[in-house]
Amino acid sequence: MTSQTPLSKREQDVLDLLLAGKSNKLIAHALGITERTVEFHLKNIYAKHQVNSRMELVLHLRQSTVAAEGESIENSGTSSLWSWAKSTFKEAVFRIGKEIEMNTPTQTPLNEAEPVNFQNAIRVCFVKYADFTGRASRPEFWWFALFILLSASAFTYLSETAGSIYSIATLLPFLAVGARRLRDSGNSPWWLFGLLIPVAGIILLGFFWAMQPAKTLANDSLPA
Repeated sequence: MTSQTPLSKREQDVLDLLLAGKSNKLIAHALGITERTVEFHLKNIYAKHQVNSRMELVLHLRQSTVAAEGESIENSGTSSLWSWAKSTFKEAVFRIGKEIEMNTPTQTPLNEAEPVNFQNAIRVCFVKYADFTGRASRPEFWWFALFILLSASAFTYLSETAGSIYSIATLLPFLAVGARRLRDSGNSPWWLFGLLIPVAGIILLGFFWAMQPAKTLANDSLPA
């Protein structure tokens, strides 16, 4: 197995911002460089990690962080089970990601670009899988919710255990996009706790998630 060429400091800065869900434009703004320079660094990063796209890089790095934990899953507790579930899910989603990955990196900020199709909404939600800040448009949320529903049904049909693991693994990105959609509609992300209320809570959240974008937004992050 060949050793991986280490990233330069600038490449590592670009990678850190990419993993934080930033678009090329936001990365360029944060580092004080041009978008062309960001694209140049991304090509080098792809080559060093032996991947071909933005999503493939994200999934590759997420899988690497839980690889060691997966080996000791039989003797581990709940936290290791959670890590193993995430790793299994990322592996399953990898093939989907290859199909839905756009040919070019994101050209506009994720917070400003409204995904208007199924593939782009899924890509954005997985890249920002743990980002509870910012906004999410109605198409972004509802396309991703449809994807979760369909894929969870497919996993459950194959195996009830697989369906349960998949549901656990996709809970975090669903809650994240749900919080962003609530903020976009002018409501507090704390309304997510409505999911704990049977039937009525889900109906109320569905109403909030379906609302038009608000001119005045809720706080940009969950209250401490």
